[in-house]
Amino acid sequence: MHKLNYLIIGILFVFSQKIQQVAGISRASNELISSPIMLTANDSKIVQHNELPEVTNEVSITLRLNIISHDTKWACVFHKGGKILVRTPSLWLSPTKSVPRARFSSSYNLNVGIEDIGNGLLLNKWYHLAYTLSDSEKRLDFYLDGEWAGFHSIQPMEQVIFNAGPLYIGNDLYTGITGQISNFRYFNWRLSADEVTSDYLNKTISIPVSSVPPVTPVSSVPPTSSITSSDQSNTKDTKSNPVAIIVGVGIGASLGSILIFVTGFYLIRSYKKRQKQNRAYDRTSDHQVISSGK
Repeated sequence: MHKLNYLIIGILFVFSQKIQQVAGISRASNELISSPIMLTANDSKIVQHNELPEVTNEVSITLRLNIISHDTKWACVFHKGGKILVRTPSLWLSPTKSVPRARFSSSYNLNVGIEDIGNGLLLNKWYHLAYTLSDSEKRLDFYLDGEWAGFHSIQPMEQVIFNAGPLYIGNDLYTGITGQISNFRYFNWRLSADEVTSDYLNKTISIPVSSVPPVTPVSSVPPTSSITSSDQSNTKDTKSNPVAIIVGVGIGASLGSILIFVTGFYLIRSYKKRQKQNRAYDRTSDHQVISSGK
């Protein structure tokens, strides 16, 4: 019966998770840097966890980047996490060539992701970078100037480890980049390829994006972005799923059927076990009667 209890608890847990998923989708985003800022290897912009949109199992980051000089060490573009091996999400550039390397931490590997993307970024050229990660869809994707550039497949039983650490833009525990960053946006969902393209082409993504006051603006400006809304003070857009109730009922019916089947299986098994024990007892009783001559 203990196994049955654990199974029932597990089914109810899955049911509650599914209901939470279909009950509503709260998408939020924030533009952390608008106008270009200049960063050296020792500079950084730090955003605390509670200042970012709440993340459940997906995250995306887009930005525009202009490298002024290559570094001889690994250079951090962004990194969320207060420790070296807490890396969800993170992006580094390789030494001397500035080849992007997108990383995250998982239950299998604390430092995993896309090894090398392309042949390296050219100096004094603006690039649009997009990092999209989804634990539910089990994949990490990276886009360069709106074009899909690579992905990493996450194993079915592997879990992405999200964290409550601060987000470092530029220098963290490593050397930071030497260059300019603008239009740094943080999303709490996995952007689709079309949404990445819209972000790159300065088109509107259907979600309000607020703008944080720019930090140390510089004169050289990359292509500007128009992903804004008339009400930029609102950074969250809660969308109720119109079929949430129907889907929830369907999930409940399916899980209920499974529960009934499993319960019936254990009851039948217990009944057969008792019958077998009774037959064994009857044979033992008959043997005792014959042996005693009664």
